[in-house]
Amino acid sequence: MSARVRRASIFAAALVVIAGSLSLYNILSPRAIALPGCAHPALWAHRGYHATAQENSVASVTAAVTKGFCGAEIDVQWFSDRGLVVAHDEVEEGDILPNALTLAQLLDSLPQPPQYLWLDFKNLDASNAAAAAAHLDSLIAKHHFANRFVVESVSSVPLRLLWWHAPRVIPAYWINRPPHGWKGPLHDAQIAAAIGLLGLPALSIPKEMLTDHLTSLFGHLSLFTWTCDTREEIEHARAHGATVVLTDGDFAGLYANGGR
Repeated sequence: MSARVRRASIFAAALVVIAGSLSLYNILSPRAIALPGCAHPALWAHRGYHATAQENSVASVTAAVTKGFCGAEIDVQWFSDRGLVVAHDEVEEGDILPNALTLAQLLDSLPQPPQYLWLDFKNLDASNAAAAAAHLDSLIAKHHFANRFVVESVSSVPLRLLWWHAPRVIPAYWINRPPHGWKGPLHDAQIAAAIGLLGLPALSIPKEMLTDHLTSLFGHLSLFTWTCDTREEIEHARAHGATVVLTDGDFAGLYANGGR
């Protein structure tokens, strides 16, 4: 086979993959989810409101509620003997501190929880998805948190497994920054295939990826974006249909009166 024929075959195969994936996406993709109790877009505190408190802490989540954010994001990791532990940086099983804050302890310690908690699940995989789901289900029952946990992960299949076992969470698929050049359409097809095959209702998107191109393909889903720390960035996210915008700033009341 000549090099020209081989290149043509690869190109044709790529077109088939793209067309098939986008068709499947259009047929099976879910509608966007609603977040009762939040403005649109909803502004949530990134790692809690940590201007005056340590991030990813009881104090920062409490401060987010006090400021008027209807949601807060925190980073979590799964440990077989502790459940979900609040931690951003990757930690090995044997290195987790005995007094590390768990998600269960966080919820027990909050005077008033936020309306929603976005859990950036750093180490979700197929081996821990079912156990993590059972753990979340127990917290949902205890704290009346049905449809109030957003679980974000870069791993689409484990995320779907977790959602299968814990259907009262909101799954958000964290999408990577796209490659440049001819691989860009393949990246779009990969996202479309994951959404179509797995039925995930929300995407978690870096703010620089929230473009006209992306919203033309996926704007009917719930788009969660991060981290917008100026009014201009937040307005850009709003104009591109973001459902939730994470921020480190003091913007809780920005859209409380319809954005006026």
